[in-house]
Amino acid sequence: MGASMEFTGAEGQWARFPMWNACCESEMSFNMKTKSAHGLLVYFDDEGFCDFLELLIHNGRLSLRFSIFCAEPATVLSDTAVNDSRWHAVTLRRNFKNTTLVVDEEIKWVEVKSKRRDMTVFSHLFLGGIPPELRSVALRLTSSAIKDQVPYKGWITNLRVNSSEPMLIGSEGVNSDICEADHICLNGGVCSIVNDEPICDCSETGFQGKDCSEGLAHLMMGDQGGPFVSAGGREGLWAAVVGETDFISPDSYFCCLDKSA
Repeated sequence: MGASMEFTGAEGQWARFPMWNACCESEMSFNMKTKSAHGLLVYFDDEGFCDFLELLIHNGRLSLRFSIFCAEPATVLSDTAVNDSRWHAVTLRRNFKNTTLVVDEEIKWVEVKSKRRDMTVFSHLFLGGIPPELRSVALRLTSSAIKDQVPYKGWITNLRVNSSEPMLIGSEGVNSDICEADHICLNGGVCSIVNDEPICDCSETGFQGKDCSEGLAHLMMGDQGGPFVSAGGREGLWAAVVGETDFISPDSYFCCLDKSA
């Protein structure tokens, strides 16, 4: 299972991972979910010389920009909007002068007009923001404009670098267990990570939907409801209808089933 993180968007937020040696042929990938139209997602560089790569959310879309050997930065902007509070799969694929941005099914690539084809990387891999010490010493940032970018607010799961899970070295303003966020599952739903994404179990809540926020509009049976013994000793079933519960006796329930049949 890859790293699962909630980024709060707080001032000074950052998550630091080991250096991604993106010089030649390499890739990183993750899943993301946000409703923010702007934010810094990914940044790394050669610590103040020429080479860098940044991935931002710009007006709700992903903007990739990078440079090699002080060449004019190359930029590509996704057509897919990602600020819709839905999960999106993102891949950055490095291939010497070319970098490919994949957002769900959309694939775009761009080539930098550089005299050198391999990218030099010295810094750590940063997600969601950069540490204050880098903002205060602009000479250590190859892309000085990155210090003015707002931190990312949202979720990132299933982070991979060359198919391996990188180790989180340190962070600020980041919850490393996405299920710890109290707004992932509502109304008492139970959160768990399945296939590297948070899944809500709503079976004991009387609600449904991905985050247990939708009232049920039908009689819940099977694993959504079950037998219940009332305080008076009556056996029956709890039914959840439009978010409310009511007691139904077995006779009444099977009667209704016969009529509906």
